[in-house]
Amino acid sequence: MEPFVIALATLSLADSISFMIVTPSLAFYVTSLGGSQDFYGFVLAVYSFTSFLGKPVLGRWSMIGCHSDAYNFQVPYMVSITLSVLGGLFYAIAPAFDDNQTALASVALGRILGGLGRANSALNFAYVARACEGNERTSITSILGGIQMIGMAIAPLFSACLSNVSFTLFGIPFDNLNSVGLLLIIFNLASQVVVYLYLPDLPIVEDSVSDDDDAEKESEWLKMFRCILLNPHLGVPFLTIFAFNFNFQFIETALAPAGLDALEWGPVEVSYVLGVMAVLIFLGMAAVHQLSQKGVSDFKLLCWGLLGNTIGYLMIYMLWYRGVHYMIFVLPVFVGTGSFPFLGAPNRSLFSEAVDRTPDLLGYEGTMQALLSMSSSIGGFTAPSMITHFCLRTPEEVSLSNDAREFSPLALLSPLLSLVVLVATFIAGEPVAGEPEKKVDKMTESEEEESPGEMTPLAPRRRSDGDTADPPPKTDNLGEPIRRFSLAEEARSASIRSTMLAPMGLIPQYGQIYEDDRRRIPNIPMTHLTSHQTR
Repeated sequence: MEPFVIALATLSLADSISFMIVTPSLAFYVTSLGGSQDFYGFVLAVYSFTSFLGKPVLGRWSMIGCHSDAYNFQVPYMVSITLSVLGGLFYAIAPAFDDNQTALASVALGRILGGLGRANSALNFAYVARACEGNERTSITSILGGIQMIGMAIAPLFSACLSNVSFTLFGIPFDNLNSVGLLLIIFNLASQVVVYLYLPDLPIVEDSVSDDDDAEKESEWLKMFRCILLNPHLGVPFLTIFAFNFNFQFIETALAPAGLDALEWGPVEVSYVLGVMAVLIFLGMAAVHQLSQKGVSDFKLLCWGLLGNTIGYLMIYMLWYRGVHYMIFVLPVFVGTGSFPFLGAPNRSLFSEAVDRTPDLLGYEGTMQALLSMSSSIGGFTAPSMITHFCLRTPEEVSLSNDAREFSPLALLSPLLSLVVLVATFIAGEPVAGEPEKKVDKMTESEEEESPGEMTPLAPRRRSDGDTADPPPKTDNLGEPIRRFSLAEEARSASIRSTMLAPMGLIPQYGQIYEDDRRRIPNIPMTHLTSHQTR
């Protein structure tokens, strides 16, 4: 195994464990410091928001901070991990402040710094894209996704170990709540050492394609947004992935406070439920992969997922009430969780096919995928504050209500959102099977001669956004032209493989737009085709 894989795997493990040990205890930590339910939602949202903002900054930093002969990854990694360490420190020392407002500000600052540090997940995929070839890239991405799932599954063990912690360090009392900050410090320091030792900078690969002017770039953005608004097969996936992450954040935000009021649960019980959710997501991904391999269409898988999501979240509203049996409490959680794998990979696959079938988007595939993932991130940081303020009832409100439910009727927004997406998906309809229609621009002989040739024995031709010129056709030993795979077929299989082992929704992966799309979107291989795959 390459040394850089060890470094990136260590980072993925530290990130996933850190995320899963904070989430179950955060609500209890905020309450112990005198914080309100709204402040709890704010802390959750600000973490996701700062991570969202930090991703493109770190991605761009790895480019503009290049050495003369290498991409600069070490410095952005070291800075981002240092921010995570500082975030853990502020999170841990909050009880040392006598004033509750100062203590809560320390918690919020810790999560802000942690979110900025967590943004280095953008660097992970940028590093893999530049360090590996196509097949190896898929394998490495799968390994990192599997490591993240392992971290999410074993995190409850750390929560259980902290349940009876009580000691004083440097005059600061530590218990099962703020000792989580110490673990954040330890995990991030360990990953920082591994990154420093095993993650080298990468050599720069020269690219002959120059940047377009500002006016042309602006027209490119207008063209992409026009396609999204006018084509339902492009627009509906944005709504789908927003609903996906919004509803996942619904469970993540409400589970701890609702479990405390309904069942008197603590951080350990909440962490166990989150661990089971991680296992269900993994099993669901495997089921989606098997069904897809057996020929079940992505459209059907997506519709099943949306229907299951609607039912699961309607059950959450109806069955989460004070005094409910714990099996009835967790049943709708597992139903809703089981639907998420059916929303992730099929939705992205359908979106990829729609992009492939749109001639105006030829060469913009990478940017469109990044925009789709940013829509998911928006759902992630808008949900917590909205849920804690408008949907989740306080214990006092539950006592005054007639039904003793943990949610107000506004919580029905969650199943309604899934139902609206399901209806929109049916209205858009299943994409018509067939080969995509590509726009072919006529070129004069002189223009063809002036077109830059990017094929070399060492590097495949690469496309930049807006590059619609095709390379000269290849021929086989008999002189017959070699056709290439449909981009839809390639995108569909690659989407399912990459999403199979990624902790969807939990850890945003592609929430940034790189300015160097042209460096990381190689042409689809043009060999080994059967007659029915040609166009």
